[in-house]
Amino acid sequence: MKLGKQRVVSAALVMALAVGSISGAGAAEAAKKASLKTKKMTLSVKKSQKIVIKNKLAKKKYTFKSSKASVAKVSKAGKVTGVKAGKAKISVYEENKKKPKKKKKIGTCSVVVNVKKDNTDNKATTAPVVTAVPVVTAPVVTAPAATAPAPTQDVPAVTEPAATAKPTIVPAYNTTTVDFDGSTSKVVESEITVPLTQAMLYGGICKISADFTQETGSEQELSVGYEGEYLNITLNGAYIKDKSVDPMSDATAFSCPSGETVHKEFSFEVPKYSYDFNLKLSGPAGVSFKVDNVTVQAMPFEDADYAGMVEASTRSTGNNARIKKAIEKARAGEDVTIAYLGGSITEGFAASETDNGDCYAEESYNQFKYNYGAGDGSNVHFINAGMSGTPSRLGIIRYERDVLAQMKHGQYPDILFIDFAVNDGGDCAEQYEGIIRTALEQGSAVVLMFVLYNNGNGRENDYKDFGEYYELAMVSPGSGMASAKKSAFDNWFYWPDGHPDVGGHRYMADCISKMFCTVDQEEAKVDNNTETKEPKKSKNFVGMKTLESSTDISKIDAVKSVTPGGFSVLKDSAQPTLQYIKNGVEKLPWFPDVWAHTSSSGSDSFKAEIKCNSILVAYKQAGSGFGKAECYVDGEYVGDLATSNGGWNNAVVFTALSENTVKDHTLEIKMKEGDEKKPFTIYAIGYADSGEKAEYPD
Repeated sequence: MKLGKQRVVSAALVMALAVGSISGAGAAEAAKKASLKTKKMTLSVKKSQKIVIKNKLAKKKYTFKSSKASVAKVSKAGKVTGVKAGKAKISVYEENKKKPKKKKKIGTCSVVVNVKKDNTDNKATTAPVVTAVPVVTAPVVTAPAATAPAPTQDVPAVTEPAATAKPTIVPAYNTTTVDFDGSTSKVVESEITVPLTQAMLYGGICKISADFTQETGSEQELSVGYEGEYLNITLNGAYIKDKSVDPMSDATAFSCPSGETVHKEFSFEVPKYSYDFNLKLSGPAGVSFKVDNVTVQAMPFEDADYAGMVEASTRSTGNNARIKKAIEKARAGEDVTIAYLGGSITEGFAASETDNGDCYAEESYNQFKYNYGAGDGSNVHFINAGMSGTPSRLGIIRYERDVLAQMKHGQYPDILFIDFAVNDGGDCAEQYEGIIRTALEQGSAVVLMFVLYNNGNGRENDYKDFGEYYELAMVSPGSGMASAKKSAFDNWFYWPDGHPDVGGHRYMADCISKMFCTVDQEEAKVDNNTETKEPKKSKNFVGMKTLESSTDISKIDAVKSVTPGGFSVLKDSAQPTLQYIKNGVEKLPWFPDVWAHTSSSGSDSFKAEIKCNSILVAYKQAGSGFGKAECYVDGEYVGDLATSNGGWNNAVVFTALSENTVKDHTLEIKMKEGDEKKPFTIYAIGYADSGEKAEYPD
C-alpha cells in the first residue's frame, strides 16, 4: 500500500463496525443516529487516517467527498490521505441502499495537511517502539509506520526510531521487539494495544512471545489477541474493486498466578486481506499487570524466511552507473522519473486498493521516493505504463505514447522497468530487445523485472541473456521463492486466476527495493556505451513510434499520409479500460483514438505512407461477429489480420515489415472478401526508422 498506510483501530471502533454489520430490529435501528466521531485530523503528505462514524446503520450506505482532492483525497471506505500541504473538508453522507436513494449529510471532517514527511503527526505520548532486528546486509526499504490520533485511553502506537538521516528499514515481515519508552517492560492497567499494521499489512502468521507478572494476590485471567479490519473480497471469478471493510478479532485467554512470571507464546493467522492489525494484551478491568520481553515474529506463511526470499531476488545489479546516478539526483533534489512498462501485473491487477497503491510498481516507487527523494520526495516522479495483455510487440508500440509522452520532467525516464517475461508468447525477442536498446540509447537505466504468473517464471531464463549481454539490473522474485514451501507460497502470493495477489505485489516491491539498496551500497561502475554494441538479435525495432488516429502527422516527417478509407470511425468504446487514473482520467480506454470499420463502412482500404524500416499493426481481437482483414506492404500481401472467438477485445500485434533499410513504404489494410460488412478495429500502428532515438514530437 502507499507509504504510511496505518491506522489504530480501537476496541470502540471494532464494536461500532460489528454493530453496523448486524441487522437488528427495526425499532432498535431507528433509535440510532449516525454521527462523526472523527471531526478533524492533521496529516502529513502521504500519511493516512480513517474517518470513524458512530452508530452506523446496516441499511444505510456511507459516502465521502473531499472539498479539495488535490490536498486530501478520501477513499470509498473513508480513508483520508494527505496529497499536498493545505486544508480540506471531507463531507460524509448517509443514504438508503434501496431505491429510491435518500441522501443526507451527517457531518464534516476538517483536514489539515502538512508537508513534513516525518512521523510526528498525532503521536501518543506513551507509544512503545517496535524495533526491527536486522537480518539482511542491505535492508529492504518498507514504508514507515503511521500512527493514529492520540486516544483518550492508553492506546500506544508504533513510532519510527529517531535518526539523523533517512533510515534503512528491514522487511516488514521480520522478528521485532517492543520497546516501551526505552524499556523492555511495561506496567499495564487493564489493557494495551500495539499497532502492527505495517508488519501484517497483507496478512500471514504472527507469533507472539511475552512474559507476564501480576501482584494482585489472586490468580487473574489475562489474554493476548489482535483486532483490526480486513478487506472483504468476494471470490466470484471477477476482481472486485469496491470492497467493504469488515472487523476482525481473536484472542486467547490464560491464567496468571499472583507473584509468578508466566511465559506465553501465541500464534495468530491474520486474514490475507488485513487492513489494520493491532496486538492487544488485556486483563480484567482495573487489574494491573506487568508485561516484559514482548517479541513479534511476522511471516507471510509458516516457516517463511521472508528476508532470505527478498535477499535472493536480486539476480544482478548489472552496470550500476545509471541507477546510482538516479539515486544521487533524487537525493540532490533534482527531478527523477521512474517508469514501469509491462502487462496486467504492472498495471496493478489484483492489487487491493482502488487507487492502485498496492501495485508493486507504485509501491516500489513510493519506497524509492521515501528513501532517496529530497524533502517530501516530490522531486521523484512515477509513470505506470502497464496494460493488460501486453507482450513486447505491443509494449514497443506503446512506449512512445505511454512512457515518453507522459514525461513531465525531462525527455526520457531515469529508470525504466521492463516486465514482459510473462506475457511474451512465441518469438517477441526482437521487440523486447528493441525496447531495451531504445531506452539505453536514450540514457535511461533499464531494469528487467521478471514478475511471476501462475507459479511460473515465464521467459525469465531466455530474457536473462539480454540482461547479461547489456549488463542490466535484473529483479527475480522467482529466485527468492525457491526456498519457500510451494503450496503456502502460492496461497499467499497468487490471486485465484494466477495473477500475483496483494501479498505478491508487496513481495515484488520489496524485491525491487532490495535491488536499489544493493546498488546504493556498491561502488559506481563506468557507464557502458550501448550505441556501439551490436544487437543480440535485431535492432530493426529500435526507436519505434506510435501512430494513432489522433497523431498530428504534419509534425512527423516520416509519415507522409494516412487515408482511413472505410476505417473512418475514430472511437471504439467496446474495449478494456486502464485500472489506474491516467492524465486525470479514470477508466481511460486502452486505445482512445483508433481506426474502426463498421458494418456500413464499405470496402475502401486503410492506407498509410511511411518512411521506415519496420511496421507493427495492433488490432482488436474480438469475439464472434468481427471480420478479418488483409495486410499489404507496397502492394504485396503479407498476411491476414484475423480475430478469434477467444478474443476479449485485447490487442493482437502483426509484424507487417521488418528490415534493415529505411525507405518509403505503403501500408494497406482492407477487409477480406466477404467480410466487407463486418466490424474491425485497428488500435494503433508502430513504425521504426533506422533505430533512431524515439523523440516524441512537440
